[in-house]
Amino acid sequence: MRTASRTTLRTMLCSALAAAARVAVAAHVAALCLAAPLAAQERGEPRYGRLSPEVTTRVVTAWNDSTARTVRGRLELGPSDTVPRTLVVLDGPLVLGGVVRGDVIAINADVRIDSTAWVHGSLIVVGGVASGRTRGRVDGEFEVWRSALSYREEDGRLVADEARLGTRFTRWRDERRAADWSDVLVASANAYNRVEGLSILGGPRLRLNRGTSRITLEALGIFRTGDRIAWERENLGHRLLIEARRGSDERHVAVGARHIDEVDAVERWALTDAESGLTSLLFARDYRDYFNRFGGHGFVRVGSERANALTLSVGRERWESRAAQNPYAMFREGRDWRANPGALEGTARLVRLTARVDTRNDPDRPLDGWLVHAEYEHGRVDVTRAADTTRLDLSAPSLDYGRVFMDVRRFNRVAPNTSVNLRLVAGGLLHGDGLPAQRRLSVSGVDALPGYGFRAPLGAPDVGTCNTTPQSEYATLGRPVACDRILLLQAEWAGDFRIALFGREQRTDDRRWYADGLRADGRWVVFVNSGRGWRVGERDGGLTYPRGVVPLFRDFRSDVGVGLDFGYFGVYVAQPLNGPARVPHTFMRLGRRF
Repeated sequence: MRTASRTTLRTMLCSALAAAARVAVAAHVAALCLAAPLAAQERGEPRYGRLSPEVTTRVVTAWNDSTARTVRGRLELGPSDTVPRTLVVLDGPLVLGGVVRGDVIAINADVRIDSTAWVHGSLIVVGGVASGRTRGRVDGEFEVWRSALSYREEDGRLVADEARLGTRFTRWRDERRAADWSDVLVASANAYNRVEGLSILGGPRLRLNRGTSRITLEALGIFRTGDRIAWERENLGHRLLIEARRGSDERHVAVGARHIDEVDAVERWALTDAESGLTSLLFARDYRDYFNRFGGHGFVRVGSERANALTLSVGRERWESRAAQNPYAMFREGRDWRANPGALEGTARLVRLTARVDTRNDPDRPLDGWLVHAEYEHGRVDVTRAADTTRLDLSAPSLDYGRVFMDVRRFNRVAPNTSVNLRLVAGGLLHGDGLPAQRRLSVSGVDALPGYGFRAPLGAPDVGTCNTTPQSEYATLGRPVACDRILLLQAEWAGDFRIALFGREQRTDDRRWYADGLRADGRWVVFVNSGRGWRVGERDGGLTYPRGVVPLFRDFRSDVGVGLDFGYFGVYVAQPLNGPARVPHTFMRLGRRF
């Protein structure tokens, strides 16, 4: 049975890789065949540098033309929408999914093009980016200028003002990408947490550009405040980077190397950095576990910086456990920090393949498209100290494992402002001896099953964290995760709403709260979640299954809920459907659920 399951998994993996290779080759050949030979500038390819006088005059004239439809702020054209004349959008973004029987001019705005878009005239983008250039149809010219238009308004008309001292940040950013520059970066290295406190990242950066080639150098140091500010070894770290890249932001090949001495999270997928850091700083509740990484690796990346990319990395790291400190929290109320669980310590040799696909129509407010993150990691750890007390079978001198992880999200627009969204999170041990604590998983917390408490027992067996120790001992260890595999399914039905207590003034921007007129615009959300984790081994009473077995819907934990999403934050209520506790939970999220 074990040999057969391994053969099946290997066959499936090889088939998937072969299919991906065929798709990549086909896409490359199609791009070569369809590319228009536009002397030194591909159709829709970003152009850098200052705006030409001709382009400046054209976009200003289009906005001031009384026969054109002009929109200030965000605009979405659905598949059933038609604009019978020229459309001009100022300070967008513009989501283009319908028909425009004229030109489309986007001034200081990003443009997302859906497959249903049809522009009978030209598409000119100034001070923004155009995503989905191959998905829609543009009959006329297609130009994208990354420099923003500096303007002022006089008597309701737009006037170009290239002499203004206060240039837009977008223009500075885009022109900087095309030129050589160096600076000193000071930022936060990680979210505020109980192991590091506030980690401050700082140091010099250098970027050299030669046409479509780029070399990036970074030498950044890390200082951790911990529970007291002291110049000690455990409070110091670094990130070093050298990268050579050829191509544009949207399509390039990059080769580089990194060397790190930093603290990393065990399950980074479960919450955003902002949410994890804010709950730690405010309430002394840290929903992540951490370990220390020291070492280097080389990498090759093919694709885009923001959307589709494939990355292969090979490295060697030393893994160490980290103890929880006692950093400051604003509303602690006598609450102790949760202990940081121990982890397997040793030297790890790692090979990782990561793929990302992003076809969403809008990264901030997606109504349609895919977002896929998938990775495979093969690791061999020479164990020096088995600090992981939850798995005694990992005390061998070495550990060899293969691990996969997938986070697949599909956004489906069923009406102009209504969508049905789906998410699948799955992963865990694929082959080998077993997973170290740094790579194990759980189904717990507000990002997975918000109807249940964070790493609270979900019955017997505990399919949320795969814990088998008594609850008192489990809490003392810091509530570590112990699942070899997880499967989580999520679905939501969401739509826009508008509340106007005083008046119904039409607004076109994307703000979710308005001080004037007591307006609150956002989304209503109805959701359902279901998932569980399990261990790999000889079958037992419901927690452990053989390698080739997936316990589909057996002992899954599920919840349903409703909520209001106001853009920057959302308020929700979730009701558990099974398990030992049936009490509804109220929670907040920064940004969307997924």
